Amino acid sequence: MNDINFKDYWGCIDDKFDELLKEGYVKFPSIANLDLSEFDKRISSQVSKKTYTELGNEHKKFITKILLEKYLAPKLLNFAKKEFGYKGSISNQYHIARSAIPGDQKYRAHFDSHMFTLVIPIKIPAIHEEGGTIGELVFFPNARSFPKNPFTDLIGKLWFKQYSSKSGIMRLSKKKSLNINSFEDYEPLLFLGNTVFHSNQPISSSVDSHRLTLLAHYFDPFPKYSIGSLLRKIRFR
Repeated sequence: MNDINFKDYWGCIDDKFDELLKEGYVKFPSIANLDLSEFDKRISSQVSKKTYTELGNEHKKFITKILLEKYLAPKLLNFAKKEFGYKGSISNQYHIARSAIPGDQKYRAHFDSHMFTLVIPIKIPAIHEEGGTIGELVFFPNARSFPKNPFTDLIGKLWFKQYSSKSGIMRLSKKKSLNINSFEDYEPLLFLGNTVFHSNQPISSSVDSHRLTLLAHYFDPFPKYSIGSLLRKIRFR
């Protein structure tokens, strides 16, 4: 872990906030030189058979080692207060591991309830067939405006449900800019979760491994009323 000074690594967000507001997302430098195979092994050993697993001990150890909470979270909190009038706590976070294999969840496009979503690639499979896919993130930056209250948040999510499938994503791509990120470069991606409409492509049967990413969600502006809060409770019952 000594190959990266994570104080400076996360500190670079100070120069990216304007880009984040304008583009809806920013990328961080690659973490490929870390011993990700060892972290993959440890975290995967605690991942359930479900696609999503809430914060486990090895997951927690990893984000502690990369100083995520010490340096990035406070900067995002200040930005959220300044730009979006966030009045909540820094503890309003939701961390999950997403482990996917061929046949797992795909093309369920949605908005997150949290303001920020950070995707950290831990294990990205290689593909061995032309035209195959490896669970790439498919996203539409700035697909909607920042929701001002739980009602507009819900209405916006319901309206975009028409685009949640593969065919819907293709229809939406004719109206809005579509981005695809494979994470093969192992560059973490931070985006505005509740304004960026996003999903994942399927994982082809010819991949050489599973796919593991860590998702850090920061600051649900409507924690008592959001549909996301309800779905999280149902998912991990």
